[in-house]
Amino acid sequence: MRLMKPSDFQKTVQCRFESCLKKVVRSVVKDYYKELNRRKNKEISFSELPDVIVDKMTVWDDYETDYTIFSVCGIDIRVLDDELAEALKKLPERKRNTLLMYYFLEMTESEIANLQKITQSGVFRNRHHALEIMKKILKEEH
Repeated sequence: MRLMKPSDFQKTVQCRFESCLKKVVRSVVKDYYKELNRRKNKEISFSELPDVIVDKMTVWDDYETDYTIFSVCGIDIRVLDDELAEALKKLPERKRNTLLMYYFLEMTESEIANLQKITQSGVFRNRHHALEIMKKILKEEH
């Protein structure tokens, strides 16, 4: 069996093809590295993000059983802290409502006085006494 040597024309075509192929491969590799650099400059790994940013992206599931709900002025107030909720439950209703309206609904003493049909000083006394009772209840639990 006799091997045929490639002609000069075939050699030329093969060289041109290899040259073209090498250019294409170089271009693809160059584009790949460009994209990697672009990503490196524009993107940050999730593990490298500061906690402040991660906290902003965090989503917590919210279940009714996680809260104690108090209804005041037709508004449901959710209290997440169990100790606080238990202490609030132990207060007389008027004093509890005064605290909830003042601290959770951010109502003024005059707004609370109008709703409860008492004086502003009565609201102040209710709030002050309620806080004293709460302090005692929470100290007893600890």
